[in-house]
Amino acid sequence: MKKMKNILKISLAALSAAFLLASCSLLEENPTTSLSETVVYNTPEALETQLNGCYLAAHNNALWKGTMAEYLHTASGMMIWKGARNTDEWLDGLNFAKYSTSSYGNYRIWDAIWIGVNYFNRLLDNLPSSPVEESFKKEIEGEVKFLRGLFYFTAVRLWGDVPLILSSPTSVGDVNNPRVAWYKVYAQVIKDLEFAEKNMRSDYAAIQAEEKSRPCNWAATALKASVYLTIASLLEHPDDNFWDSSKDAELIAAGLDPRTPDFTPLGIRSAADAYELAFDTAVDVIEKGPYSLCDYKQLFRWTEHEDWFLPEAIFVLPSSNTAGTNYNSVRMLPEYPEGTANKATKNSNYGRVRPSRFAIENVIKTTGGTLGTGTDNYEIYAKTLDPRFDVTYITSYKRADNGNSVTTYPISGRVETSSATYQNPYYGKYLDPSYNVSAGKADFYVIRLAEMYLIAAEAAAALGKTDTAIEYLNVIRARARGIVKPGDAPTSAFPEDFKKEDFASTDELQKAIFWERQCELAAEGHEYFDTHRHGATWLRDMIAVPHNAFMKMPCHALTFEYTYKNRLMPEDVNDLRKSLLVALPEKEIRLNTAVNGQNDFYWQ
Repeated sequence: MKKMKNILKISLAALSAAFLLASCSLLEENPTTSLSETVVYNTPEALETQLNGCYLAAHNNALWKGTMAEYLHTASGMMIWKGARNTDEWLDGLNFAKYSTSSYGNYRIWDAIWIGVNYFNRLLDNLPSSPVEESFKKEIEGEVKFLRGLFYFTAVRLWGDVPLILSSPTSVGDVNNPRVAWYKVYAQVIKDLEFAEKNMRSDYAAIQAEEKSRPCNWAATALKASVYLTIASLLEHPDDNFWDSSKDAELIAAGLDPRTPDFTPLGIRSAADAYELAFDTAVDVIEKGPYSLCDYKQLFRWTEHEDWFLPEAIFVLPSSNTAGTNYNSVRMLPEYPEGTANKATKNSNYGRVRPSRFAIENVIKTTGGTLGTGTDNYEIYAKTLDPRFDVTYITSYKRADNGNSVTTYPISGRVETSSATYQNPYYGKYLDPSYNVSAGKADFYVIRLAEMYLIAAEAAAALGKTDTAIEYLNVIRARARGIVKPGDAPTSAFPEDFKKEDFASTDELQKAIFWERQCELAAEGHEYFDTHRHGATWLRDMIAVPHNAFMKMPCHALTFEYTYKNRLMPEDVNDLRKSLLVALPEKEIRLNTAVNGQNDFYWQ
């Protein structure tokens, strides 16, 4: 048994961390507890406890509230690291990819995904034999499958083919699993979410009163909308995406799944089919779900009791100073921001993750921006009257430790600053009064209602429903002006509503929707996925080429030399196709022999 225990520790997410007390009987030679695996599933209270353990998997600091921001979304062109970087992870960020042998970023995310999947499967395996009432078990099963769907949706977007593990391992043979064709993983995600939306608890008000992080069945519907949108954007650009159809005949002859996706089990035969499903599903959440938009500033205020119970939240990961730490606070905020609990503690990680200048430029430009001053940057957008900008970014602040004022971006209407190290603003969404450089109480929105409006807008635009797309887009822009519900008086003149004549083509409208997403959802875990789902040509034309041209402008000389080390993003479509998926961690390939030789994507 000792040999098996060691294998479980190193393969597929170190399953020695598996599932609370229930893991003892599987992984320990001599369990110290007398609890049997059935005991911890035999009451409603016990099942709730195990379900809480499943939610803890989502709080892993390698995922949404930590490493994913620093080591994933920096590979989007929308985020950068503070200061000069020469490490492999940083260079891979510039290449829109993640380093396969990284012992920190890529493998930590991979590891955390499979820890979570094992938690979920462990509970699902034990539900059938639990003596608890069947209707209650169905609710628990629905909630767990919602989480499993979320984790697999994250995994398949990153690595493509992944092991599809739907039960917890009971032997060494169960641990080493081959990868399953990526489109079959999407099918399983939809299957899990459809079960979840039919069986999860539906009383949203009661759930919110009971436990702020608890999603209701509409969360599964909302996640389905995002899945359908992703499938649609992949199918819209098949010729320069990550799969290689030329290998299909060879793979089929060998008894393997072809690379070309088959989504017909989901009723999807084209990108248009998927866009229709994305649109209809998002609109269902908007019109029939128990959610409503609220003041944008209130979403990230974190000072009043109601700030943690807003009707816009569909699924959130709560945070505190003692549990569920939001490491985005530590890595995105200034060191001594005024109004917080930190007045003396040094934090070497502060501001490690910043918005890129390129992202800032385009967010300002598309939200009513004003141009900078001076001959070197008269073509640069340096300010915007969109109220979301000041909520999302910290461009100046007063230090709580010494009272000094600090300005990061811009100074006197110019984007260049006096110090090459600090030429980008901080993110401000996770700033709360209790922040003490190690933690804070700012929650993390995994899904909120505004995203449904943006999904509806993007899907409608792709389907040629321009008026409808602009209608949904303008709801979000009106909310930014303070118009939360009909009859509200605007508190700002910007951003202005879009009009049909603003767009000469559908392509221009879709670009505007992309930048609206970057403005509305910045630092909420979407950057990498938004930039990687449209194919290599889109990535080149929308991000790489304009980013490189932007960083070559005179006002960016210090930033480009110091932070980017004069390195440009790749502009070759073949290189960019290689970056559309994250490479499987080398450690997993080495230890799990079942996945060797299965990287049948474009570049292999």
